[in-house]
Amino acid sequence: MKAAGGYFLAEMVKRHGVELAFGMGGFQLLPYYDGVRRLGIRHILINDERTGAFAADAAARVTGRVAVCDATLGPGATNLATALAECTNAGIPMLAITGDAHRAFAHRNMTQETRQLDALRPLAKDVLRVEAVERVPEFARRAFATATSGRAGPVILDIPEDVSHAECELPDAELHADPALAGIPARRTRPDGRDIARAAALLERAQRPLILAGGGIHLSGASAALLALADKRSIPVAHTLSGKGAIACTYPLSVGLFGRFSRIANDLMAASDCILVVGCKLGEIATKRYTLPPAGVPLIHLDIDVTEIGRWARTD
Repeated sequence: MKAAGGYFLAEMVKRHGVELAFGMGGFQLLPYYDGVRRLGIRHILINDERTGAFAADAAARVTGRVAVCDATLGPGATNLATALAECTNAGIPMLAITGDAHRAFAHRNMTQETRQLDALRPLAKDVLRVEAVERVPEFARRAFATATSGRAGPVILDIPEDVSHAECELPDAELHADPALAGIPARRTRPDGRDIARAAALLERAQRPLILAGGGIHLSGASAALLALADKRSIPVAHTLSGKGAIACTYPLSVGLFGRFSRIANDLMAASDCILVVGCKLGEIATKRYTLPPAGVPLIHLDIDVTEIGRWARTD
């Protein structure tokens, strides 16, 4: 197939099964928009890049699949900043495509040119810049893999104007995509079996265990597993704001919010002799500014991101 780099990018988005894309086209990404139209990708035109990025965030949360937003260079790209920060903090899979200046004229005060990647890099899980049209499919695959593997997050794929508009011939075999990377959870890892055995032993000995569930339950599709565990031992389940619905709020074992907005969950935590934290970062609101869980109570922490375990609370 002979096509422009932007068209190949649209082809890779299509092959990764993207259901929703949001954006507002600029000259740099016109070949991508041509591909979106010709390939029948459902693209929603927005009035402001911030709106598109937040819409992609919402779509990814609801579907569990990677959503795509795009922005032209300069202020178009920097308008993505707040939504990227939220997606990174919340672990939401998103692909943000940014157009960039033509490399032959960059750093000559091109219209709207700015140091957009320097500004956005701290706000995303990763930033990838495509320097050759032949490598568009490779970088697209890497972007989807990064966005969905481990703790999910937004990935910026930066396409200079000349790479987006340049044409090349690529065999169809080069346009392959792994459907497993279309959404989360993807490419999961498991804890060491000895850690699981120690955690199970702590729960088995406990007389008043309590589960604290966060938004990771939804992101990992783990509600059924959580309910099965709670039912098996009749363990009460409290939740964070983003973990609401981890089990139904009307379920007998649901004890509502814990942390700053608790009604009864914090009292149960104070009386507990073993706490299992699942898919929760134990941030400020969930812990009433780090005064919970109470010190000295055995704590088990299950999270997809190992750096969250023991970040500040001692974990058994």
